[in-house]
Amino acid sequence: MHNTTWVEFSAEALRHNITTVRRLAPEAAILAMVKGNGYGHGANWVTQTLMQCQRPFCQGVAVARLNEAQRLREHYPSGRLLLLGTLVDLPLLEQCANLQLDLVVHNLASATLISKASLPAPLVIWLKHNVGMNRLGMNREDFIAAHKLLANCEQVSSLHHMSHFSEADDVNSEVTAQQISRLTSLSKSLGEHPKSMANSAAIIAHPNSHAQWVRPGIMLYGDDPTGNLADTALAPVMRFKTRILDIHELAAGEGVGYNRRWRTTVPSRIATLAVGYADGYPRHAPDGTPVLIRGKRAPIAGRVSMDLSTIDVSHIPEAAIGDEVTLWGEGLSAAEVGQHCGTISYELFTRITDRVARIYD
Repeated sequence: MHNTTWVEFSAEALRHNITTVRRLAPEAAILAMVKGNGYGHGANWVTQTLMQCQRPFCQGVAVARLNEAQRLREHYPSGRLLLLGTLVDLPLLEQCANLQLDLVVHNLASATLISKASLPAPLVIWLKHNVGMNRLGMNREDFIAAHKLLANCEQVSSLHHMSHFSEADDVNSEVTAQQISRLTSLSKSLGEHPKSMANSAAIIAHPNSHAQWVRPGIMLYGDDPTGNLADTALAPVMRFKTRILDIHELAAGEGVGYNRRWRTTVPSRIATLAVGYADGYPRHAPDGTPVLIRGKRAPIAGRVSMDLSTIDVSHIPEAAIGDEVTLWGEGLSAAEVGQHCGTISYELFTRITDRVARIYD
């Protein structure tokens, strides 16, 4: 029995979710996003689950930091591993060549550096066009110049074209349609190279964006950013759990936790949970944020502290010390908890700390 707080991860759920990606984008290659330590699920485990089998579920994975790529390469010695937007200099290019990393190039200066570099092996380059997200990526003129620099460069083995959408979660977005058109037409004018546009939201909501490569992220881990899929299309991969440490019977008018933020209005039964913000549960979770106990919902009642939280179980008389409590997972999505807390599942997944036990099936 796990004593306090732990996270369970389901390989079956992960494979179920990527099968949904394949069903939605049957013609595209899949580049799985495992940045942020696999969205908090463990990049090595996610990659091994999806790639290291007789028939891989995807054709490559991607991370956002060089040290992520270095660590992952130790466990995933061959196969496509893309390093997303990063600061490009000569040492990084040499590392990419030695580790056989694909590299995203998002500005003309980086393309110029590659064209003049002497590297131990040529690189696969993904040129990024800024279609309206306005974070990373080149405008049309710089993209064309970068393409011309690298198209016949001996330091480049192949070129891909890519972009990223700003509001693909809106199925009716005219902006997304315009952004698809910008990369599609620009790529075509340069000779039709493999393209990648679709993140999770676009995979679901914009089939005409799928092109040659799709880049699923949050949907791999069980969250539908569009709200358009059937309830069974995705399954939660992560189940964040804790236990009841104690139960107190309180009279009306008593306060609970620091600053007595929550106060009883009637006689109440308050359970103390073995989870706090040092485990990654959000300190700013407001009163009323739900958890699951014995298949029933119970609300947070009082401020989340470093190691403990409190919930109102007055309506669950059978609740007892030692009972398992689901903070998010099956029956209570991280997305719903995130809505209560003013954040999103991505942040909740990635903030769980090292002291929480991890159980992989």
